[in-house]
Amino acid sequence: MFFLLKQRGFHVLVPWGEDHRFDMVAEKNGIYKKVQVKYVSAKNGILEIPLRSCNNHKVIHYSPLDVDIIAAYHDAARKVYFVPLKNISNRSSFKIRLIPARNNQQEKIVPASRYEARFDFFDK
Repeated sequence: MFFLLKQRGFHVLVPWGEDHRFDMVAEKNGIYKKVQVKYVSAKNGILEIPLRSCNNHKVIHYSPLDVDIIAAYHDAARKVYFVPLKNISNRSSFKIRLIPARNNQQEKIVPASRYEARFDFFDK
């Protein structure tokens, strides 16, 4: 993730120590974004992105005050999805679809393409 952001002209800052809600801060043109990186795998054409972490038997849910963007890396496809946390509230995970639903359901379906490599989310 660091390399990908650096390639796009971002400065990447890493917090010192443990127990930070974010993994890095990406800066470009004076705009700073706190980023939490998650590695995800597909199951039935869906990526489920956790919006929490578990440390020392504690579950910590991310809020827009803690994290600006979740960077979900899908290793099998070698793709990254940037999800602004301000668009999601009161959830423990967020699901995005890689393929259409078998029953052609459209309502409440979030296509992964909406978030794929969306570096423009760092500008807002």
